[in-house]
Amino acid sequence: MPRVSPALNLCRNLSFRRLSQLRQLRLWLPVSLLVAGGCAAVRPSGASGPPGLTADATSASAFPGAGPAIALASDIPFESLEGPLWVAKGGYLLFSDVVEANGPGAFIYKFDPATARFSVFTYPAAGTSTGRTSTNGLALDATGAVLACERYNARLVRLDATGKLAVLADGWPPPDGNTAAPQPFNAPNDLVVRSDLNIYFTDSDWGARPGVAHAAMAVYRVPPTGRLERIMEVEKPNGIALSPDEKTLYVGSDVQAKVWRIQLDAQGAPAPGPPRLFIEGTRVPGGFKVPDGICVDDTGNLYITNNADDVKAILVFDSTGQSHGRIAIPQAPSNCTFGGPDRRTMYVTTLHAVYQVRMSVPGLP
Repeated sequence: MPRVSPALNLCRNLSFRRLSQLRQLRLWLPVSLLVAGGCAAVRPSGASGPPGLTADATSASAFPGAGPAIALASDIPFESLEGPLWVAKGGYLLFSDVVEANGPGAFIYKFDPATARFSVFTYPAAGTSTGRTSTNGLALDATGAVLACERYNARLVRLDATGKLAVLADGWPPPDGNTAAPQPFNAPNDLVVRSDLNIYFTDSDWGARPGVAHAAMAVYRVPPTGRLERIMEVEKPNGIALSPDEKTLYVGSDVQAKVWRIQLDAQGAPAPGPPRLFIEGTRVPGGFKVPDGICVDDTGNLYITNNADDVKAILVFDSTGQSHGRIAIPQAPSNCTFGGPDRRTMYVTTLHAVYQVRMSVPGLP
């Protein structure tokens, strides 16, 4: 048998792997194989792909349930993207550009997959010198209202369908007439909402207003009664998510490279006992650094963005903490969510771009 060079073998393997991924996604078929210099290369036939998308060949995934990461094409000079949120009722994606200190580029953007267009989502910014508000995590409650972590303003707010903004929490401890005035939050980071209107959010000091005595960094709960509760004090809490049955809350700390799980009772309050360490980053094969956003699929798998340039991946774990591989992203990912009509498109934010990854299993928006 004639000897085949390692380089040719590598090129062939990459080509057929890429072809398999394209067929799995059903994005660009038919495809044609062009042979150049003895190496097969996959190229779209007669089309450059769906509107607004560009393929990145570096996004081959080690997690078998994911296709390649594909960038949403945009000429907007995004600065630091975060907080992706799929709005099923409208069929669009919202996400934050977390420009520091309510800078002029701080917007919530809307992406419409049907037209592949980006637009600015209307958001009130009263009281800021720039007329902008730096938001981070976004969520919807059961009424369809948008909840936002206002980073520099250090508060959790609710924006209803009429455009009215209400502050849900802005410091700890909550005022009761018998204690000293509450200390302001640092910079609320991410949040998740249970179907019974329990809200859980993290307060880290990334992007906090300087020269202010802040409350300790922590994880908080706002129950339907509205009375703020502190669940857990932790250094630099970041991503937060619920299990599909809403009985488990997951919380990550980026600087500690750890994720905890907290059992919740029927009312959404933490069950007795301390949070349980779920993932210890130093024990994860291949590296686990700067865990940022978290999203969850319908089977209970966790997808944890590793916002580190030497990882650049979303790591996948099942509900027991067992690692199931990683999804490579061309840029360090900051957060993720599931969306699309079938909830099988994962949207991933990075500093300057949004990516989409087709998944074999639907997930929670």
